[in-house]
Amino acid sequence: MPKKENTTSQEVIVKPKANGWLITYILLSLPGFITGLVWFLITIMLFVGVAGAVSAAGEISSTDEVGFSYSVLEENKAKDGVLVYKLKGAIDTGEGENIGSPNSNIYTSVVAEDFEEIKKDDRIKNVVFHIDTPGGTVYASEILGDLIQDLLDSKGQEEGVFYYDQVVASGGLYSSNKVKNYIYGSEYGSTGSIGVVLYLPNVQGLAENIGYKQVVIKSGESKDFGNPFRDLTESERNFLQSEADRSYNDFLEIVANGRGLDKSKVQEAANGFVYNNEKAKDLGLIDELGSVSQAAQRAASNAGLESYKVWESEPKEEIFDLFGGGLLQAIAPKIFTAEQLLQPNDFVKPGRQYYLDPLYVQ
Repeated sequence: MPKKENTTSQEVIVKPKANGWLITYILLSLPGFITGLVWFLITIMLFVGVAGAVSAAGEISSTDEVGFSYSVLEENKAKDGVLVYKLKGAIDTGEGENIGSPNSNIYTSVVAEDFEEIKKDDRIKNVVFHIDTPGGTVYASEILGDLIQDLLDSKGQEEGVFYYDQVVASGGLYSSNKVKNYIYGSEYGSTGSIGVVLYLPNVQGLAENIGYKQVVIKSGESKDFGNPFRDLTESERNFLQSEADRSYNDFLEIVANGRGLDKSKVQEAANGFVYNNEKAKDLGLIDELGSVSQAAQRAASNAGLESYKVWESEPKEEIFDLFGGGLLQAIAPKIFTAEQLLQPNDFVKPGRQYYLDPLYVQ
């Protein structure tokens, strides 16, 4: 008989090494951990941002009160009051950021939307227009002045009360003087730059030096006037000068009517210079040196209010603004204010006329 082989079964058990299992577990858990951490940080930033925004603003309105955020400057039991509406930046048309946002302009479309909300709020009996602007386009300044007049009419006010802050120049005067006004100026501010200027660059000499030539096909002699590769003709120069003179004369009349001055008196200050507000007061461009509180008091008096609240407009807060604003305000070194940290340098756009303060522009 064949010999039987010894077939003893052997059970093999494979056990994972402890260190390998731990690494695998950590790797598999890492995505969930990171996601949880991110949501935790977002929650903290949201809390800090909202707290910072509320702390900075004093009080944030709800949508059934005023259509934009505001802070209380003067609080009492009165229901009605005065709104201090901030207009800061270059005056421009089109869509843009909210008024008062970092690096924003005074966009007439945004102003129009805000003014419609102000009209609807019966508690706001009058408005102080708090202006800080180097100017802007003539077209936008015209529109801004009309919007201000329309808002005053809706509140039954014949006089617009203005507070001129750091600088109010060119289009700022143009728009605010399209209405009958009373103007308070900061004792440290500047006002002026009444005038018109047009720059037409000419690079004809440079083009000749580098051998650049331009072929122009046109339907009329002056269809391409302003072309930087040729000189103006005498008739073109005379035309542009007449347009500048016309705009200048309109500017003089607008300021004269708004300030209740003789045109000749305004012309004394209409040389393009910007004056400190003490001098601007002597020239009749502002009524008196004062504060926002004094302006609010006059606006309240014009509206027949003896006891009144004072609100101040703030830019609409987006959710990410709350994150950044509140967080930076909470952790920034005390030597910087939140406004200094959040407000980058202003950039001047080409094709528009501004007053540029060499001590202010960086």
